Amino acid sequence: MGFLDKFFGGKEKADTGSAQGSGRKEKKVADPQAVDFVAALSMQLCNELDPAFAAYVKLAEEDPLDKLSTFFASSIMAGKGGVTEAANNLRSLSHRIASDGDGISRVISTELFEAVLDHPGVRIPPVAELAVAFGETLKGGGFVQEAAVCFEIASSLVPGNAHVLHKFGDVLHDLRMYEYAENVLQGALSLASHHWGALYTYAVLLHDLGRHEEAIAYYERAVQVDPNHANSRNNYGSALMALGRFDQALEQCNLAAELAPEAPLVKVNLGNIHLMKQQYDEARGSFEKALALDANLAQAHFGLGAVEQKLGGDARRVRELYLKAIELAPSIPQFHHALAKLLAGEGEEEALSHFAAAEKLDQALPELQRDFGSTCLGLGRWEEGLKHLETAIEQNPEDAVTREILAMAQKQAPA
Repeated sequence: MGFLDKFFGGKEKADTGSAQGSGRKEKKVADPQAVDFVAALSMQLCNELDPAFAAYVKLAEEDPLDKLSTFFASSIMAGKGGVTEAANNLRSLSHRIASDGDGISRVISTELFEAVLDHPGVRIPPVAELAVAFGETLKGGGFVQEAAVCFEIASSLVPGNAHVLHKFGDVLHDLRMYEYAENVLQGALSLASHHWGALYTYAVLLHDLGRHEEAIAYYERAVQVDPNHANSRNNYGSALMALGRFDQALEQCNLAAELAPEAPLVKVNLGNIHLMKQQYDEARGSFEKALALDANLAQAHFGLGAVEQKLGGDARRVRELYLKAIELAPSIPQFHHALAKLLAGEGEEEALSHFAAAEKLDQALPELQRDFGSTCLGLGRWEEGLKHLETAIEQNPEDAVTREILAMAQKQAPA
């Protein structure tokens, strides 16, 4: 049971006439419960956190269904270090509201507007900042979903605030809610077209979705606003590399390396670009520099393995590097695919388990089904091989190479 739970459970609603004064004359028609909440909120806005928290607790004790007091008391708790309990309370509140067929963001923002309607001294933007601060604290504690609730509430309170919309879109991107995140970030940019955070986050989102041309346009705008942001330059280079624009990619990643010489991921991107340009010595040097900065960087182990394989190095060494990459980052399908192809080239049946691992992670990974099917055929597993080749054709009907392999296999397959 969280700390607030002992105040929020089971008691009958008590007389609410003993409201704490807010320093303003109360209207006779006002709801005493609402006046109490406004008084507590006013104290929180003035950074009088202890009395505000006590007032929220009293309100929740008198009315266990009080949602606003629960929310804002939890925000104070989070700010004082009780992040886990605050997140649990927010989650519980969300479930309770959902059981009534509603959503926490809509309910909190609507009830808040109603509570302060007759109190012009309480301004909505500072209240929205309380929700933003709550969200930032939760996100910093690893409670990303709960943080998203807070940012959504804040964006409902101040829908014309690009800064708040960016924070909301950023956390939605973290949650991989891409469509919702895109709509929110577009809203932020419609309000402030030069908002660097929104430009950069939207570029990263487009990059993640493989919409590289669009991503490049937003990275370009982002670096114009802040030319000294290393991650922006590095990701810009990565998007250019994905489109085969290697010289431009190299330029951006070299700039990133100048801005952040101790950033290992920049070295990895440089290594990948040199690898694509068949500049193997430079690629090896970049990956080795990345590993010197971070010995547990999976992408650097993988890149170094790819270089050694291209140079015809010791197959055991290549295998070790790929296995190390998989050990450090088992959820990256490309690592399994590369190792599977290496093992298949050596005629080892172990290749199948790595093909299967890659398929489980990303069934549509380019060339995976073709390679998986061809390997199965080579190992005499005709039925399985034909199935993978047929899947490859379904995924890419224009793949002439796979069509030829499939046609030959169908002719040679045992009856």
